[in-house]
Amino acid sequence: AEEQLMQYKSATKIQSRWRGFLVEEQYILFMAGRKIQTWWRCHSLRKNYLRNISATKIQSKWRGFVAQEQYLLIKSVMKIQARWRGFVAHEQYLLYKSSTKI
Repeated sequence: AEEQLMQYKSATKIQSRWRGFLVEEQYILFMAGRKIQTWWRCHSLRKNYLRNISATKIQSKWRGFVAQEQYLLIKSVMKIQARWRGFVAHEQYLLYKSSTKI
């Protein structure tokens, strides 16, 4: 009976150690997977962030270009209007000058 008890305790101890080994191995694999997931998430977020920054820079440059084009167009229109008003004023002056000679 004592020998059976000793065999039982030994078998229990062996089973316990084996289960501990398996659990430790599963934990190591779990932690390795967790590290890989963490690295991948970080990599993915960094990539998205850099893509977002690049898109923002492109948008900013484009908006600046469009604003400058609009400004130059408005400036050109203002010059044309000023020249036209000057021309009309000069014609009116010439008309006034010719009408006062008589």
